[in-house]
Amino acid sequence: MPVSTVSRPFRLLSDILYQHHEHRNSDSQEEGRCARLGKSCTYLDLPQTRKKHNAAPSRVALLEGQVGQLTSQLSALTRQNDLNRRISPETPIDISNTLTNDSGSSQGQRLESEDISMLLDAAKDPSHGLAPPISSALAGQPSLVDRGLFSESETENLIQTFKSAFVPKFPFVLIASTETAVQLGKREPFLFLCVIAATIGSSHPLRKKVTEEVMKHITLRVVERSERNLELLRGLLVYSAWYTYPAERYHPQLLLLIQFCVSILYDLGLHKKSTASLDEQRALLGTYWLSSSTLGRPTAIKHDSRIDECIENLSSTEYLSDRMIAPFIQLQFFLTTMDDAYTSMQARGGRALVQVIRDSLQRQLDSVRARIEKDLPFFPSPLGNAVRTELHYAEMRLEELSLREQLWTGESNSAFRVNMLMTMIQKGREVIHTIRNLPKSEIAEMTIITSAHICAAVGYIPTAVMSILNNITNVEVPIMDAEVQAVLEAADYPHVVADLANALDTRLVGMSAADREWDITGSLCSKMRLLARCYPYQVKAIVGSTLSKDVGQSMSLVDAAQSSEDSIAPQLWSSTEGNDRIPEDMLPIDEIQWESLLSDFTGFN
Repeated sequence: MPVSTVSRPFRLLSDILYQHHEHRNSDSQEEGRCARLGKSCTYLDLPQTRKKHNAAPSRVALLEGQVGQLTSQLSALTRQNDLNRRISPETPIDISNTLTNDSGSSQGQRLESEDISMLLDAAKDPSHGLAPPISSALAGQPSLVDRGLFSESETENLIQTFKSAFVPKFPFVLIASTETAVQLGKREPFLFLCVIAATIGSSHPLRKKVTEEVMKHITLRVVERSERNLELLRGLLVYSAWYTYPAERYHPQLLLLIQFCVSILYDLGLHKKSTASLDEQRALLGTYWLSSSTLGRPTAIKHDSRIDECIENLSSTEYLSDRMIAPFIQLQFFLTTMDDAYTSMQARGGRALVQVIRDSLQRQLDSVRARIEKDLPFFPSPLGNAVRTELHYAEMRLEELSLREQLWTGESNSAFRVNMLMTMIQKGREVIHTIRNLPKSEIAEMTIITSAHICAAVGYIPTAVMSILNNITNVEVPIMDAEVQAVLEAADYPHVVADLANALDTRLVGMSAADREWDITGSLCSKMRLLARCYPYQVKAIVGSTLSKDVGQSMSLVDAAQSSEDSIAPQLWSSTEGNDRIPEDMLPIDEIQWESLLSDFTGFN
């Protein structure tokens, strides 16, 4: 309601009360004057005064009557104002006449009778604007099968592959075992499309076309029309979990997709819905795991009692995949706890504080591992391998404080720190070995989270090696060649990375060099090979000029590894431009370039 409509009666009421107050004050002022002069105050009892008083109401009575009248009008106005509060300010209702003429009450009654239905409708929803659409903007559009891109048998095989092989790697989106590809395509066309995108593989000739179709749905439905429903959330979870294209620096599109998942989850209220369906509970846990695991970015979803309640509910269902969810959530909660503890570490803490925090986290991880390993033998092989990768990754991350030089001032070469660095190298190799030894089919089913864990291992191992070698060469006591050789042998980095790149290459068979660089796995393989080629030169830069004699003996392992690398299949060292070998003058990179190359891996995670 406009300000002028409400302020006028208040001004009238204020004036009347002021006059009433002044009248009473005048009587009290006269009495006060007599008292100050020491005289009695005498009032004349004149007959005409009393007669006049009886003939007409006093000024006080008139004022009180006006106050009562205005109070009644203001009460009615207040009730009307509550109703009019929902009316748009651009079209206010002028009810100021109700205060100045006798027709005001009838106008108010007429307004109420005419607009009451609109006001009641507005009161049902306190939010602004229209509700987002509940129907799909692309409903009725021809499917991939209708357009002749895939046959029904092809899509049926892909859907069945997703149920049997992909769900154990990401058990948060379940498709009923009896549901066919045709049924899924009609009931949840976006989820159907995302499942096809996840299962066709990186080298499929229609991969780009399917990706464009997925982004068409996301752009039109999620962004432009703000559609929100469980199908969109489930589809986005699947597409994000197996995101591989396009590979962009800092992964802006992948991060945006995961934020869409979080936004839709909150818009649907699944984080607080007490009567959520099983699919809704799975989606909540999947969004928590995916948003907390990927790329180390903060997320709005926290591990609370609702998360624990959903895990408990799903543990008793008839589906084996539901019982697979608990290990993923338990390990992710530990990693989140560890990240919070490490983020709060102050540089002045020193070795003692590092040891206390690290040992406390070790006990927590041992407890989580004991719970998981109890059920691990009963899980199918794909799930067991995925959980083991997660465990090795957590064990490697546990030693992360050993890389923060500011925590080790004056103690950089302490035995405790060196032990942490060596453990990091060992656990990093276990992550890589677990992936390298997977069957070819399981490598094709790896999630983006597994790719992030691989990157962390590939980046942490050489970082830990260089840290140990720098500490060894900076001490004043004579250096033993055996110390250097033991560190290099424990890492065996060029061999380990070369084997890993060869294993991951099975996902990229038949792709051109340009297409490989647009695929996350292909881009990582290229960078891994470059790291393996640069690694021996970085080792020589640290220890080669420090050892006073017999440098050849101390570097024999690195030289042997380099020679062995040269004997690996030629495609291992092919560059993205298609050259047979990377030019030798590109390999000895400086420290800044080396650090930047490592950050591409550790920063991925």
